[in-house]
Amino acid sequence: MTNIVVRLSCGPECDQNSILLNSHYDTTLGSPGASDDALGVGVMIEVIRVMSQQPAPMKNSVVFLFNGGEESLQDASHSFITSHELKDNIRAVVNLEACGTTGPEILFQANSRTMIDAYGTVPYPHGTVLANDLFATGLILSDTDFRQFVDHGNLTGLDMAVYKNSYLYHTHLDLDEFMEAGLPQHMGENTLALARYLTEKADLRDLESTTSVVFFDVFGQFFVSYSWSTALKIHIVVGGIALLTVFTNASRPTIRATISIFLSFLAALILPNLSVIFLQSLGKPMQWFSHEWLSCLLFGPMALAGMLMVQYMFHDSKASTGANELSVFSAVQLFYTIFLGLASYIGFASSYVFALYSFSTTIGLLFNQRRVAVARKDGLEVMSVDYASYFIGTLLPTAYFSFVCFSLLDIFIPLTGRIGADAPVDHIVAVLTGLITFVFCPPVLAFAHRFGAVVLKKMIVILLIAHIAILLISSIFIVPYDELHPKRVFAQHLRNLTSGESMMYVAHADPGPFYEAYISDLENMFSTQAVFRSPVDNPGDWNAIYPFNQFLESYVIDTTPYIKAQTENQTIANTQMPLTEFVHQPPRLIAENVSYDPKTGLRKLTVLCTHPHYIWTVANFDTELVAWSLSSSEPFPYPSHYVVRHVGGYVSDGWRLDLEYRATGPDDRLMIELTAMETEGFGKDEERELVGSGDIGVMRKVLKTRPSWVALTYFGTTVSRFWL
Repeated sequence: MTNIVVRLSCGPECDQNSILLNSHYDTTLGSPGASDDALGVGVMIEVIRVMSQQPAPMKNSVVFLFNGGEESLQDASHSFITSHELKDNIRAVVNLEACGTTGPEILFQANSRTMIDAYGTVPYPHGTVLANDLFATGLILSDTDFRQFVDHGNLTGLDMAVYKNSYLYHTHLDLDEFMEAGLPQHMGENTLALARYLTEKADLRDLESTTSVVFFDVFGQFFVSYSWSTALKIHIVVGGIALLTVFTNASRPTIRATISIFLSFLAALILPNLSVIFLQSLGKPMQWFSHEWLSCLLFGPMALAGMLMVQYMFHDSKASTGANELSVFSAVQLFYTIFLGLASYIGFASSYVFALYSFSTTIGLLFNQRRVAVARKDGLEVMSVDYASYFIGTLLPTAYFSFVCFSLLDIFIPLTGRIGADAPVDHIVAVLTGLITFVFCPPVLAFAHRFGAVVLKKMIVILLIAHIAILLISSIFIVPYDELHPKRVFAQHLRNLTSGESMMYVAHADPGPFYEAYISDLENMFSTQAVFRSPVDNPGDWNAIYPFNQFLESYVIDTTPYIKAQTENQTIANTQMPLTEFVHQPPRLIAENVSYDPKTGLRKLTVLCTHPHYIWTVANFDTELVAWSLSSSEPFPYPSHYVVRHVGGYVSDGWRLDLEYRATGPDDRLMIELTAMETEGFGKDEERELVGSGDIGVMRKVLKTRPSWVALTYFGTTVSRFWL
């Protein structure tokens, strides 16, 4: 790994406390990497240009780390923060990342009050503790260098990333032409403001890590942050006012109405899954993928219909419509107040969401009580909740969370294209849409009682009819993928040097249409039948891109007939030997310093790997390992499966590893399967053997016929087994 480090400083007195700005200049296979992460690199270079032409920092120095290995599991940032001479003076970090190409960058991880307050000085804030808490759950399958700095450098800091339109993330379409205009300026001005504040004004000594800070931006215009102790005081006041409205009869929740709100919430989450079942029965999964808004049409009406069904069943025919309306509106307030209490009890920083809803509904109820009192003073009888009460009770939360909820769809829907072919993505999106529908519609639950049970029933029927019509129309006219919302497909030409097989593995990372849409065309192209390969039964098929291999399922095509038919080398065309015999300088493993201790039953060896012309090797084996020469972690204290991945620069061609394991005797050899990725196709479109029909020849054939809606990541690998 190669890192490039730049430091701006006023001298030794500034160097004792440094702020680290990080971005990575490597990119993933097959991607130009304009947003991920040339954008971050460009911003940092420009910040260096601006700051280097101004007076030196007055308080703290700033270290710019351009790291050369984030996509390979953050090897380069790990190397810097564990071994570089500047690491001990780094006090905090700002990490610049991207998983999208549009929209403002978001602050999605922050772990200290000082750094959050520093972010409050940027000109265009965009961040919420909701994103922080969501990322901490692990539901978003992504990782950044920030984890290395926190886990191995004990740093606090900020993790900022462009996140919208991540359909193009890690594909051949991550180009500057698809980057939204103004995005580099936005990230640049925010980063420059942070760098100036942290070097000139911030106290970086004794920073304490904490997640107990509430923060959020208000429509990108200004930033709000406060401590958890302040949040608790606010929540107590909000809960107290809500309780007061009950004692003053401004709020009149009944047990019946309160139960109906909880059941409506469950119905909003569960019933949209019926729509999923209907679409899947038509053979139309992931209809919503290329249009985030379409999920609201496909699942929202069913969620709303389910909520209203509950209200219909719980409508009190013995009470007036106005009494039903007020009790349900009051139950909405109680619902959010209860969740506010529970979230506050467990210390959930995002509980400000419930506080906002509870407070707004409380104000709406107090306004309604005032309007009722005025009307009665004028001799009028009030039969329903005042319209303005609904408006007041929903204006703030609806306006704010419309922005938040659609950002949530911006994150999750593109993400479903890369979380695995077995992932229940339709159900995930259905539940998420149901949650968003409920967030927008609690006042509707109360308003639906205004016209009585008969009208409520008609509303449900209309919603269901409209919903079925939308599902049918979508299934006829909508396709899940297009050129700018592509399906991710992975092609691997794998030569098994042990078995002699030469195979094309083609895999996908989502449960959308695949065989009929793409694999059947490849079968016709290669005149060979594809064979399905279960990832459960064949976990090592895609070890070259471990750990992403766990999300893929494959079809396999034998490429030997094609290569023999296409090659100009008659020896190859007419040979009866496996084509793997012609592989030039394959990766090798040998064992040195082998010893066995009969008293302890432990066998030691040094594994040496040579892999000229190959990059990224993955060795996996099963044993009860006692010790190894990797210092980053200890072996498991029981028999286990190990995967050791070696990542180096383009010219890296070998490694060594010392192992000690429990053996049954001196001849109990260790079986290691080695997968290595070819450098063919990296930079030069030429190959070393099987000219015109080897790795490059096969891949050229696949690339030439790639549909526009497919984003193809392709490479060649070899795999072989060694008994050492």
